[in-house]
Amino acid sequence: MNTSRYISAAAIALASVVVLLGLTREVQAVAAAWVTVTNTTANPVAVTPVDNAVLNPFGQRVFPNVRQPDTITVPAGKKLVITGVSGFNNSNGSAYALEIGVTSNGQSSALAIPFNTTPSGYWRYLSTQPVFMVADPGTTVNFFIDDSDHNDFAGVNIDVRGYYVPI
Repeated sequence: MNTSRYISAAAIALASVVVLLGLTREVQAVAAAWVTVTNTTANPVAVTPVDNAVLNPFGQRVFPNVRQPDTITVPAGKKLVITGVSGFNNSNGSAYALEIGVTSNGQSSALAIPFNTTPSGYWRYLSTQPVFMVADPGTTVNFFIDDSDHNDFAGVNIDVRGYYVPI
């Protein structure tokens, strides 16, 4: 049984060599040109950075409250990718969520992230969940606090993390 496997492998290898040797030098030269990259100052290879999270990191703290949202303005020529939010509030328990509103590809969308209902000492923290939101260049990202008590004067701190993508 092992002998037939070796014979099959040998036959495939032999066939590959025959095909490779059968190619003309012109065909081999064309095939080599397809995979050869020459990067000179006179003719540089165009590249696009793909590690925007490292090259263009973003982080900012915002302070929305029940009566007044807070905002971040996305610079022209860049998209803002929001990858994470964390934060806390010191409300009486009536502030139940952070709502983030963005404009992405010209369309408005929002995401609500709940605060934990059980306080940790004096603070109520945001529940942790993955976030991926993209805001268009020149638009405003809005941060609202959803609160069942519109007279609540809770202090809210929200840390926003992500990165910019140049366009």
